[in-house]
Amino acid sequence: MNQTPGTGAEVRLEGIAKRYGKVEAVKPLDLVIEGGSLVTLLGPSGCGKTTLLRMIAGLEQPSAGRISIGGRDVTLLSAGERNVSMVFQSYALFPHMSVRENVAYGLVSSGMGKKDAAERAEAALTTVGLSGFGARLPSEISGGQQQRVAVARALVLEPAVLLFDEPLSNLD
Repeated sequence: MNQTPGTGAEVRLEGIAKRYGKVEAVKPLDLVIEGGSLVTLLGPSGCGKTTLLRMIAGLEQPSAGRISIGGRDVTLLSAGERNVSMVFQSYALFPHMSVRENVAYGLVSSGMGKKDAAERAEAALTTVGLSGFGARLPSEISGGQQQRVAVARALVLEPAVLLFDEPLSNLD
């Protein structure tokens, strides 16, 4: 994999396209994003930005083309096999779980012990400026803080690629 620790992996899209029946949601596109880069997709509503992110994440299959991450063809791999995290426009926090449990969820689901996952979750919360918020419920924090919980939940998995859909809607 073409990745230096902590810098992210190169994302390469070759002829990537998505159709829903007769509707062309993403026109054929070639794009190379260097590892560690910050790239923003700008365009009007309905132009395919979210669909493109979902294809990179493995949540949608392209109708045509190839997706590589870190030099590895991931086009046919599931989302769980890609080492990509995505922060969605709606943060999908579990309302019955504490902030710490929300952040640790992916780690515990992948088999990490609860104690180790809680320690890593606390470190991720510190990274996003939410040290001391771990015991609170999502309903007890602001929208911007909820978004930072979603970012911490994505970061704690140490993904090769981190995707944001509508990232600035509530960030504080």
